[in-house]
Amino acid sequence: MSTAMGAPRKTRRWILIGVVSLGLLVLVFAGWVGFRIWSVKVELDGLIPVAQQAREAIESGDLGRLASVTDDLSAGADRAAGATSDPAWRVAEAIPGIGSNLVAVRVVAEELGDISGAAPGVLTAAETLARRAPGTLVDTAALAAGEAQLAESARALASSAKALHALDVDSLVSPVAKGVTQVRDAVDALAPVAETAAGAARVLPTALGGDGPRSILLLVQNPAELRTGGGISGSFVELRAEDGRLTLVDQADSSEFPRRETPIVAVAQPTTALYGDGVGRYVQNASMTPDFAVSGQLASAWWASLTGHTPDMVIAVDPYVLQALLSVTGPVALPSGQVLDAGNVLDALLVQPYLSMSSDDQTELFSAAVEAVFGRISDGTLDALALLSAVEEPAAEGRISVWSAHADEQAVFAGSPIGGATARQRAAGAGAFAVYFNDATGGKMASYLDVAIESSTVDCRSDDLAEVAVTVTMGSHAPVDVGSLPVSVTGGGLFGVGAGDIGTNVTVVAPEGSFVGGVVVKDEPYPAATAISEGRAASTARVNLSPDEVNVLEFHFLIPRGDSDAQAIVHTPLMNPPQVRVGEGCGAGVSP
Repeated sequence: MSTAMGAPRKTRRWILIGVVSLGLLVLVFAGWVGFRIWSVKVELDGLIPVAQQAREAIESGDLGRLASVTDDLSAGADRAAGATSDPAWRVAEAIPGIGSNLVAVRVVAEELGDISGAAPGVLTAAETLARRAPGTLVDTAALAAGEAQLAESARALASSAKALHALDVDSLVSPVAKGVTQVRDAVDALAPVAETAAGAARVLPTALGGDGPRSILLLVQNPAELRTGGGISGSFVELRAEDGRLTLVDQADSSEFPRRETPIVAVAQPTTALYGDGVGRYVQNASMTPDFAVSGQLASAWWASLTGHTPDMVIAVDPYVLQALLSVTGPVALPSGQVLDAGNVLDALLVQPYLSMSSDDQTELFSAAVEAVFGRISDGTLDALALLSAVEEPAAEGRISVWSAHADEQAVFAGSPIGGATARQRAAGAGAFAVYFNDATGGKMASYLDVAIESSTVDCRSDDLAEVAVTVTMGSHAPVDVGSLPVSVTGGGLFGVGAGDIGTNVTVVAPEGSFVGGVVVKDEPYPAATAISEGRAASTARVNLSPDEVNVLEFHFLIPRGDSDAQAIVHTPLMNPPQVRVGEGCGAGVSP
């Protein structure tokens, strides 16, 4: 009897011992994981601000601070990553409720390590740009030598950005979500810098004459008379690049190029359907096409026809770029005695000349301004990082475009925002629309033009398409007596637009896989010109504005339904920044 009763007691005792042991193991495990979490938290609390400081150091060009921050980031990231690599941590990641937070903490720790590993490559590039011989824009040999390291840095940061964006921030507890967001924002700022630097290291050494002299054609656009890529091709400047040095070779004004009966370079039918047959027949229209590869070839052909020189590269800029550069160079004096600075250059080049100067004097002023600014840049005494930082904003606005006659270099430019309007639309995402403006006035009236652009989802259809409307509201704030201004401003009614009115051809290009819908102007159906190029549907409509008049143009398209959630808008860079508003897509609750 006692033996029979003892067995259950013994069994219960072993069960109790087992439960207690398991409990102790759980407590030990929890304590160990808790210790690891605390260790990682301490490290991350210190590292997240350091990651932000690394971004700020790069943006400000403070190389000494960046080097110090990188060292701190590397040491702390190694400790944090080591703690999260513990097997107990990985087991805890499977626990419901807290597991996703532990995964996020581990990913942040690992990616901070990658950031610290990538930073030296960016630092090396920055130091290379900062160190150069007098009169040299870039040390081409040193930049070429750092290409591999920069490429690896760019790849590491792109990978980090992908890993961080894969985390579902909304499912995380607040402190973890905040940390993920801060690190992700830092990586999002650093990754494009590294990619740009890597691209520069691939192309700049040869483009700036590291392997032999190169010819660069600077195309100066005038946004007072709009074209798709910014403005009419007003002035041309040929530069010679050799071993990182730039020298001015020749200049010409658009008035020196004759109009042609046939295009100087063949232009594709969709382009002529949307923008007319003057794209290749008038030098001022070189950037009327959104594809800067075509614009570059047109500008190159025009220059070769005038001078016999075929450039290796074409770079388009406008006075807003000169304004940005003047913020670094400081004031420059022109041969006339006029002084240009960042505060007066836009008015001096885009407004006043057309009110008081002859055509020849306007040409002389533009040429002198370009020569003075680029003379200061090419003397090699300025901070290259400061110059690059200064032009970041105008580049993002589409005021700088680059084309190379060399296929390997062009592949880099075509895949970046400085590849032109089409490249900017592609970079803006699958649901991006582009809105382009081409002046039909024949004068410099763009300073009086006000624009607002809005996209909205009209219908989410059952056939996996969405109808999206792009509404362009345009107004003129020109004074009532504007018609009394010189013909160079108003066009003088010579091109079918009344003196003082603003005539504009507006083109909207939809995302890939799109179809043309209707166009409405002034609440009436409009017989728009349409075309589909490389899978993108586009429509062009014409509008005339008298002083104080407002017109509304509405362009409808059918686009892939999934792309409606990624709507974005890029546009021709304008003198007066437009109001832009992007609507919600089908994923936001718009029903079929």
